[in-house]
Amino acid sequence: MSLDLTVYCQEISETLIPKIVKRLNDFDMAVEIHPGFKFDEQADTGFLPFKFRFKNPKHVDLKDKDLLSGFEIYFSNFDLAAAKEEMKPKPGFFNIILGKKKEEEVFFSSPEIENKLKLCKKSVSFVWHVGDTFEFRFASLTSAILTEITDGVRHYAADDIWYDNHNIVENAFKEFDEYERSLTDQEIVIHEFEGW
Repeated sequence: MSLDLTVYCQEISETLIPKIVKRLNDFDMAVEIHPGFKFDEQADTGFLPFKFRFKNPKHVDLKDKDLLSGFEIYFSNFDLAAAKEEMKPKPGFFNIILGKKKEEEVFFSSPEIENKLKLCKKSVSFVWHVGDTFEFRFASLTSAILTEITDGVRHYAADDIWYDNHNIVENAFKEFDEYERSLTDQEIVIHEFEGW
């Protein structure tokens, strides 16, 4: 089973990568993003690997190990007006016959979120698989950081939760940290880093 988070932002570029890595390293780990990743919307779609090592691991099996994790990443252009147009219900058979053309207003999100979405031209989807212990960590934290540094908006479609960027990174850390602490050593699935 996979889940996803989507970040809506004005633009993405390679210049964001060092900022993302610096911010990831604030959370008790040393992280490297695959050296070929450039935020290229054509070439970089698919699995994005991260090499990482915990500085002070909570589980003994993670001590002094270079690990590999990541998530799937997908890029799209975004236009709020076009997205709302796609959401409009099609007129029913009787409305067509009777010539009724009453347009209903469609809401993509709350007015506050929509005001931010009006500025957004890109959407970036972060997809992780539930069975991998650290994919959640990287998808959640990286999407939160991207939201923070681009002044964007993040959406978790499974529960229709919209996040602005106020404390988003710290809240993401608390969420996955609580999850990881709940795991026993036997429940943790790791992949040791063997090279790019």
